[in-house]
Amino acid sequence: MVRKFLPLLVLTVALALPASMHAQITTTSVREQVPPFELYGGYSYVFSETSNSLHQVSTNGLTGWDTSFKVPLPILPDWLGIKGDVSGNYYKHNRFEPNFTPKAYYFMLGPQVSAHLGRSTVFLHGLVGSAHVSQNALPNLRTANTLAVAVGGGLDAGFSRHWAWRITGDYYNTRYRANDNNLDAVLNSNGRVATGPLFRF
Repeated sequence: MVRKFLPLLVLTVALALPASMHAQITTTSVREQVPPFELYGGYSYVFSETSNSLHQVSTNGLTGWDTSFKVPLPILPDWLGIKGDVSGNYYKHNRFEPNFTPKAYYFMLGPQVSAHLGRSTVFLHGLVGSAHVSQNALPNLRTANTLAVAVGGGLDAGFSRHWAWRITGDYYNTRYRANDNNLDAVLNSNGRVATGPLFRF
């Protein structure tokens, strides 16, 4: 599974290099406007799919929260940082599935490439980690843990030196498996959008 998504991460960084090289020559005055440490927290919506033994696939959504922390490293260029991302999403039951209320949590880490436009920033990231889903509503799961991958980017619209508003979107994938061979995947994610305030320091 890791081999399947590794090329996507490499491609993401490669496509971002031109913008990043431009950001590398940013003047000192602009760098002072955009501090290197980033703390983000906001709302997220994860698109998910649930398949059953009849090979019927339904597309649902999980609402929740997302938080991340990006740090620069002395050995890396200014435009490249390391981001840790933790999020939680919850499936709201409906009248057709009253007992289907799983909770999913994601823990990921990876590089972020940024290009500063004054106090605003555009960025790309590639994150890899693990995802965990509660099993109380999913008794047929082979395991509650799986690989999670997020490849995407976004915009930090800056309205002061320390504060910005983030909008981000990701190809966001998980591959839960079930014990039933007729049930190929359960509650697998294929995308995420998130937004919220960002504090820079």
